[in-house]
Amino acid sequence: MTTRQSPETGDAHLRQFIYRHVIRESRAPTVAEMAAALSFSMRKTRSALARLARTHAFVLQENGELWRAAPFSAVSTAFPVRSGKRAWYGNCIWDALGIPAMLHQNARIDASCGCCNHEMVLRVEEGRLLAPKGMVHIAVAARHWYDDIVFT
Repeated sequence: MTTRQSPETGDAHLRQFIYRHVIRESRAPTVAEMAAALSFSMRKTRSALARLARTHAFVLQENGELWRAAPFSAVSTAFPVRSGKRAWYGNCIWDALGIPAMLHQNARIDASCGCCNHEMVLRVEEGRLLAPKGMVHIAVAARHWYDDIVFT
């Protein structure tokens, strides 16, 4: 008798593969890399990604590749996060602060002011934001973040 994986099981394996890859490689895997690593067809991989995208933790680019695997950005942004010799990007300051929290690691976030571009270096040590000065401005109410997540 042949056993088949349920879509949910395949989705869980894909989710786990994506996060492990991003953490280890400091970049998101391509759809082709995901399919090859999990022995999925491209069609199955794209279907699983579409289901994961409905959770809002994952956001896809127009070409179907990852744009975001929260809190990690799959594209370069103005919110680089460095921890040791590794670096990632957050799509916003909220996500950037989420990376050291998720990894339980100390980090440096080289952010800048959204209105004047003034450099703002943030340090997270032992789970705490050191010498916090400044303000995080969230212009869109949380209930509307996913109306246009790229703008938000």
